[in-house]
Amino acid sequence: MDGREIELKLGVSPDDIALLSLRPPLSLEGEVPPPPRRMASIYFDTPDFTLAASGISLRVRWTGEGLVQTVKAAGGGSAGLFDRPEWEQQVERPVPDPGHLRSTGLAVFADDFVVGRLSPMFSTQISRTVFRLGGVDDGWEIEAALDLGEVVAGPLSEPICEVELELLRGTPDRLFRLARQVLDTVPARPLSISKSERGVKLATGDTNRPVKARIPLIGPNLTAAAAFQTIARSCLDHLLVNERCLLATGDAEAIHQMRVALRRLRSAIKVFRPLVVSPRLAEVKGDLRWLLERLGPARDADVFLSEIIDPVVHDYPGDAGLAALRDYWQSDRDTRLEAAISAVRDRRFAALVLDLTAWVEAGDWLGSPGEAPRRKLESPITPFALHRLGKTSRRMLRQGGDSLTRLSPEERHAVRILCKQTRYTAEFFAALVPRKQMKVFLGELTEVQDALGHLNDIAVAAPKLAAGSNGGGRHARAAGLVAGWHTARQAALLVEAERAWKRVRSRDLPWSEE
Repeated sequence: MDGREIELKLGVSPDDIALLSLRPPLSLEGEVPPPPRRMASIYFDTPDFTLAASGISLRVRWTGEGLVQTVKAAGGGSAGLFDRPEWEQQVERPVPDPGHLRSTGLAVFADDFVVGRLSPMFSTQISRTVFRLGGVDDGWEIEAALDLGEVVAGPLSEPICEVELELLRGTPDRLFRLARQVLDTVPARPLSISKSERGVKLATGDTNRPVKARIPLIGPNLTAAAAFQTIARSCLDHLLVNERCLLATGDAEAIHQMRVALRRLRSAIKVFRPLVVSPRLAEVKGDLRWLLERLGPARDADVFLSEIIDPVVHDYPGDAGLAALRDYWQSDRDTRLEAAISAVRDRRFAALVLDLTAWVEAGDWLGSPGEAPRRKLESPITPFALHRLGKTSRRMLRQGGDSLTRLSPEERHAVRILCKQTRYTAEFFAALVPRKQMKVFLGELTEVQDALGHLNDIAVAAPKLAAGSNGGGRHARAAGLVAGWHTARQAALLVEAERAWKRVRSRDLPWSEE
């Protein structure tokens, strides 16, 4: 391996690129910025994007000083921070050199069939202005690149306007400090997507859609600290990929997925709390709470419209009263969605994500070498994971008892929340237990959670519908019809939840703490 690339990406506007080139923190006031360099890159992959599926990018770049072939593999990092191995080699022609590809040691390049099918898939044209900050005497050095250009895939193109901060010497906290200074200067946003990933999405048409959470791969050889960072990174990436979708399309499902990402991160912090407790933890939890509160009303309004109103409208086509009721609540949903989008556009959101990432990657919870907390963080993850799985699942089973039908709606809601926390914890550590048993357990737990979720949606909707059906208002008949339609479902939903709960209780858990 030639080395590791540790960099942080921020999205900015073209005007802000110009501003950053003329003032601190990247340039001194009145200093003439260095001349920009033109860079043209061709990215290669197989027609079915075998490299991209393996988390690998391959490009040949012309910089005016020759051709350079670069391979980058998947690594760590999140929410704008990229930490990945890379291999660079000068080449004579603007095509991949098979010998240099094999020298990386990456398994995919040992396959002659794959190498033989590599072809140009997309390209980038970039104007780059580079600043060097720090130095040997400072103990740190960062290369700041201002990139302005586009990625092109066939007839499609997408603008590129970003700041890349690459750590050449020192610790990652330097990157975050500099990124915070950039954010204090211009309205920048952390980027979790690389130029190569943008190109793949453009070439495949897979752009700007809501994305569900991916289960992180936590192997038994990871330390507790590395496991927490891996899980937290997946949550932050899940948040940012859906932020990108929300700002581009306004899709309400992106709000839901952002909330899932935040809840998963909050659950991860709760699971690892004995290891990540630190002076900044209360502030981190406060940031998560603030953002969840900004996104919550839009999600609640969307659930009310899509899960409560729409099914009844579907069953009674042409009903003018229901159509008017739907229009009313759609307007309410749209207003709340706009408020959520405004919160996500706000600079506080960008600062919050950057600060969360800094805490995950280089926060005070990591301690110092030799300290007792640090020794716990450096221990293998498996014993800790199995203990936390056992504790979370026991609490859930105790709360639910023998039968959900004996519980009040409020008690069933508490069970639903514990089911969700148990499912998140089980997904975090799924790779540490037998796959088949875990898949069955997660499936049955999801059935309980879904049925209880529908019951909770009906309970939450009841006051809204009651207010609309009382007093002879213009939506009274339609609101009463909706309320009655869902009341008729409750018994069947409770039976469904009870059956799934019985299966969960009767099955041996797929892990053992011993």
